[in-house]
This record gives sequence, structure tokens and C-alpha cells, in this order.
Amino acid sequence: MAGVTKSVEDVLREGGFTAFHRRIVAITGFAWTFVAFEIIIISLVLPVIGAEFGIFDLATYTATDPVQYGAIAAATLIGSFIGSLILGRIADARGRRTVFLLSILWYSVFTAATALSWNTASVFGFRFLAGLGLGGMLVVDPAILSEFLPPQSRGRFMVLLDFFWPLGFLLAIGFWWLFIVSGVTVAGLDPWRVLFVAAAFPAFIAAIARVTIPESPFYYARHGRLADAASVLTRLTGRPVDAASLTRGQAVPKAPMAELFRGALRRRSGVTISTWIALNFSYYGLFLWLPTILPGFGVAELAQTSYVGLFLVASALAQFPGYLASMYLVERWGRKRTLALFLLLGGVSGLVFATASTFAVVLVGLVFVSFFNLGAWGAVYPYTSELFPTQYRATGFGMAEGVGKVTAILGPVIFGALLAWVSGLILPLALIAIVMAAGGAILAAMGPETKGQAFT
Repeated sequence: MAGVTKSVEDVLREGGFTAFHRRIVAITGFAWTFVAFEIIIISLVLPVIGAEFGIFDLATYTATDPVQYGAIAAATLIGSFIGSLILGRIADARGRRTVFLLSILWYSVFTAATALSWNTASVFGFRFLAGLGLGGMLVVDPAILSEFLPPQSRGRFMVLLDFFWPLGFLLAIGFWWLFIVSGVTVAGLDPWRVLFVAAAFPAFIAAIARVTIPESPFYYARHGRLADAASVLTRLTGRPVDAASLTRGQAVPKAPMAELFRGALRRRSGVTISTWIALNFSYYGLFLWLPTILPGFGVAELAQTSYVGLFLVASALAQFPGYLASMYLVERWGRKRTLALFLLLGGVSGLVFATASTFAVVLVGLVFVSFFNLGAWGAVYPYTSELFPTQYRATGFGMAEGVGKVTAILGPVIFGALLAWVSGLILPLALIAIVMAAGGAILAAMGPETKGQAFT
């Protein structure tokens, strides 16, 4: 009927899930493996790098210069923190696509450049620069993916994005085993240098694949470019979309970050911050220390190096069913209920893991911590994307990722300080569990449910 107008959300809902959506889920997911890969690989490779540059003793497996060693371990997270804040703002102001294209290309270049490192300062610099691109991927990938997906499919496919995280975890273990444990090299180069060059190549291929992805139709419509929005929607849905039939929506020329802490957005920002603190503190505080603390449980089997690899693989494999359960429940129960429940049960599992004294209980406790913690990570992305309107979405993600990365940096430091202070595992592991459960309790009490709400 003449004169009837539709929002971008309406068109996406009517168009359903298409071949284009399968492609963008695959492209963003493929890149997402490198986010997990980057986070895990440095903790596995750094002892060898540190030994070459005189800050780590492989014989005793201890850092001889803990300050430099810790700084390099945190370099990528520091770069990611800055990149997520800056690039999230740029994506809201200038469009998603440019940051979407350049962030992974930037990451791949400086990942390869790490192989050229000549001292500890250069390793820190290259890891920091690679982290800037990683920060862009962390905020823009989920933002742009959420704005392409039809609302009835958005929740489960946003969770599917995080399903690629354990693939990156396993990929990091595979690279570590191939290049560090087995010592595979090329042209006589140090195996760790070959590792970073090899890791950059598939990321570069992913950067090329991103060229086929257009700008977000929400961004175009928000800025009055209805013809461009209609063109993208035609491509997405496979149906002709007339620009004259689209509504522009509320025009907001500027989206200052301060607005996130005013009015209706203040409570949503507070819930977002507390949830991301709980997730980042628990994940990075535990998993970056995991290879080191396992012998501290006093279980004979865990004193053997082979069991460290077994536990890492087990924790990665447990993440897959966690994501699958989260993918189902975010649509069945809702985003808030799923995320809060997984955080609370992750805290309970963490307490079991902290007090374990036998091989079976340590393994089962770790498996359940991985299941619930990573399942919560799967739910937090669709939830965060739906908490904020379009003009604040990437900024909101940037805020969440920024706060999260500060916590990710502090989490392992606090864990290590407690470990040194009490000379035991129960207190630092119990703190991880309590923070996780507290995040779930705050979310359950204060967070709104976003399932079924239209993007604005």
C-alpha cells in the first residue's frame, strides 16, 4: 500500500536469514578465532621469548625480570584497551566498515612484525600495536554483525560468533605444540618467530574476505542515506527494497560518551560495566595463570607436563557445549536470564575448583568453570548489542571492552599478588569465583531483558 514505511529492523525481520548472513557470520567468526588465539598464545610462547632476551629462566621456569615479563604479557591487552575505546568511537561517527576492514589488517601486519623483535622493548611495542587492531575487532565485529542479522535470529548467531573462541584456543595450543614443543622452523629461524609469521597469514586472508561486506544499513539510515541503506538491504534480503519505503529513524548528529551515564542509559551502562568486569576478571585471572597453578593442587598427575596440555585441551573443549547451551537459552529464556544464570553457576563451579584435592574433582571443576564462563561470554555479546541504541552501540561496546580490558590486565596481577601473599591457591581462586557470582547477582537484580526488543 502506498505511503507505508518500514524501519531497517522491519525489513531485516521480513527478509529472514539469508546466504549473505551465512557469509558474514563465517567471516566475522573466522576473524574471532584470532582474538582468542592472540590472548592465549602469548602466555604459551612468552617463556621462550623471555629466555632469549634474558628475562626468563627455562630451567626453573621462573621470570628473572617479573616487571618486564609482566609488561610484555599485558602489552596486547593494553593495546586492545586503547583500540577498543578509540575505534569504537570512530565506528559510530564514521561508519563500521572502515574499522571493520582495517582493524584485522592492522592486526595481521603487526603480528607478523613481532617476528622481527630484537629486544624486550620491541616485543612489547609490536604486541601493543597488534593489540590496537585487536581492540577494533572486539568492538566492531559484534556491532556490525548484530546490525546485519534479522532480529529473530540475532541472539543465537551472536552467540555463534563466540563459538569460534574455543577454536582459537585450540589453534593456539596447536601452534604452541607445533612450533615451540616440536621446534618446527623455516630457514633456521627461531621457531617462535616463524609462529608469529604463520599466525599472521590466515588473519591477512580474513582481511581480504572482509572487502565483500558493506556498511551497516542501520548506520546509513541513521545518517539519512536511505538509498544506500535500501541498496544494502536489497543485497542482504535478496528482495528489492525501495528507499522511499524506509524510515530514517531518530537523527542524532553526535553521540557523546557522557550520555551513556545519563537518563535511561545510566542503569544499562552500570549493568554492562559490572558484567564485563566479572567476565574479564574471572576469565583472564584464571586462564592466564592456569598452566602455572595446576601443580599447586598437590595432585601427583598434575606435576607432569603432559597433563598441562590435557587440561588446556579439556578446558577448551568444554567451551563448545557451553556456547551451544547459551545459543539455545538466549532465545528460549532470554539474554538476561541466561547470562545471569551462567555467571552464578560459574561462581559455584569456581568454588568447587578452588577447593579440589583430587585429580577427578580438579578436572571436573575446571570443565564446569569453562562451560559456564565461556557460555556467559557467548550471551554477553547479544545482550550488550541490544542494550544500546544504534548511535551508541559501538561506543557502548567500546566502553564495555575498555573496562573489560582494564580488568583483564588487573585480574592476573591481583591473582598473582594474592598467590604470592598467601602461598596457596584457595584464596585467589575463591576470589575469581566470588567475582563471577557477584556479577551474575547484580545482573539478575538490575539488568533489563532485551529479548524481542527492536533495534533503534
